Amino acid sequence: MSVEADAQMEAALRVIGRRGLESLTHRAVAAEAGVSLGAVTHRHRKRDDLAAAAMAYAVGRETARADAFALRLQSEAFDLPAWIDAVAAHYARELETNRDRHAACCEALLAAARDPRHRPAVEAWLAAWRRAPALALRAAGAPEPELRAADLVDAMIGAVMRQLAVPAPDFAAALQRTLAAMIGGWLSAGWRAR
Repeated sequence: MSVEADAQMEAALRVIGRRGLESLTHRAVAAEAGVSLGAVTHRHRKRDDLAAAAMAYAVGRETARADAFALRLQSEAFDLPAWIDAVAAHYARELETNRDRHAACCEALLAAARDPRHRPAVEAWLAAWRRAPALALRAAGAPEPELRAADLVDAMIGAVMRQLAVPAPDFAAALQRTLAAMIGGWLSAGWRAR
């Protein structure tokens, strides 16, 4: 994708993240990106095409970011409590610095619920999100790490959506507690979360 196309998609995500998918129009994207209306309509003739491209872009970006995060954590010596702390801190920072992008990703989930065309992109995003927890759970000795990773991702998505809707002052601590409680339940009785 070109720099100009990326800028338009980033603008589309800001529009979606701030005002919802229903507010996504060619004019709104053009105004947000600081480009002409024609520049946006040239790439995406129909609003549905613009919405599909924005959803795919958001999911593609988040998939790449989730994969990079999984690789970074995989390269470090594994310590489960430190991993939980790192995940919670990561998402707390993300919601402070990339709130609109995460809101747009939540919109992608809803879009996939309404339109099956969006499902493959969302499935790829969720699979990427599951990779880091699956690695961590495997390293920690949890039973069925891939299945448990899906459970963790579902819980994290719920926590992210709640934080977007009703921000809590200490999101990282709440997410740490949730992850530690879930993982602690899956591991041997000798493991204790800090």
